[in-house]
Amino acid sequence: MTTFDRWVPWLFLCFWSAGYSVGKVALEYTTPLNLLAFRFGATALALAPLILIWRLTLPAWESVKALAGLAFFLQIGHFGSVYIGLKLGASANIMALFAASQPVLIILAAAVLKRQMPSFGLWMGLALGLAGAGWVIGIQMQGDTGFLLGSLLGFLAVLGLSLGQVIEKQRKLAVHPLMGAWIQYVFASLVCLPVALFWEGWNGSLAPPFLAAMSYLVLGNSVIGIMLMLRMVRSGNLSQVSGIMFLVPAMAALIAWPVAGEQVPLLAVPGMLMAMAGALWTRHLTRQT
Repeated sequence: MTTFDRWVPWLFLCFWSAGYSVGKVALEYTTPLNLLAFRFGATALALAPLILIWRLTLPAWESVKALAGLAFFLQIGHFGSVYIGLKLGASANIMALFAASQPVLIILAAAVLKRQMPSFGLWMGLALGLAGAGWVIGIQMQGDTGFLLGSLLGFLAVLGLSLGQVIEKQRKLAVHPLMGAWIQYVFASLVCLPVALFWEGWNGSLAPPFLAAMSYLVLGNSVIGIMLMLRMVRSGNLSQVSGIMFLVPAMAALIAWPVAGEQVPLLAVPGMLMAMAGALWTRHLTRQT
């Protein structure tokens, strides 16, 4: 493992954690499906010059179809659930909290695809993580059903992301990561643009906060963040690499305070610690196997 690979998880942590708060800021100026279309379309355009500079060629049609399928999990399913959940009223920190369950979800998804029965300890790790998330939801929702529904979409988002990572790892597509990401963004934008226009109409803004948020979501999250994630997936064991996700809730909560104006109530802190403990317990179990 190179020195850069050792830093990749920590760089990913910073770029990924900020995306929840920045996404909530962007949603003050647009709607969820429009934000998806803007993000995917702009990212495809941003990556196109790199594709040309590096003279990357399109893979075989079978690989293109496989990457399009992955886009439903890694792009549309994940970010769509996050943005709709945030628009419904869920907080950025509760969305990030579900990320702490990703390590055990990845292991469970891999076991299901291999038709294996996960250990009791792994189920306990997931239960501990979800119990912690439930604690935080109960403290923060204050009778707001939109917050509850949005939070459930947050869990669906991390589930889709976990499935996508497992499938991407198992298929071992012989495609350059940059080309693979570009194909996914092109496909996602082609799907989201007509759907957004049909359901929401055109809903954009030229306000400086929106443009700044979009710039970060495109360059920080979609380009740098996803490339770092793919680098982690392809360079190490999935269950160990995903252990960095247990730090996402804490980092995202710190970022959400100045960016989105969210503060975590003291009564919610035990729940966050429970969710992070579930991820740590999973990481401990996988290191023993």
